[in-house]
Amino acid sequence: MWLRVALNKDSVHYNKSISYSYIDGPNIEEYYFDQTVAEALEKDGFLTEMWDKLDALFDWGDCDFFMPDKCMVFKTWLETRLKKEDNPAVRAVYEVMLDYAEKAIRYDTGISFDF
Repeated sequence: MWLRVALNKDSVHYNKSISYSYIDGPNIEEYYFDQTVAEALEKDGFLTEMWDKLDALFDWGDCDFFMPDKCMVFKTWLETRLKKEDNPAVRAVYEVMLDYAEKAIRYDTGISFDF
């Protein structure tokens, strides 16, 4: 499972449907987490929360892209979630997600999720 954030707009490839936009190129950061961590995220309610609160389209085997405005909502969700998260593996992923959300907002780019 991959998370990616573009550090400038040249690395964001927009399509007519935002859900098919993606990040690729030299000015990106990417983070990989394995199936065990992905399952821990699912048990923590991550997927359900993203579907309910952010209209995320991803599930196992899917991709999604959050524009900067959605990253703002995502950032707030992560800040709240991190206050009560006690699973170290999940916490580590949420911290990376928060860092990426802040960068996506700062650089006006976005985050891609590849599950």
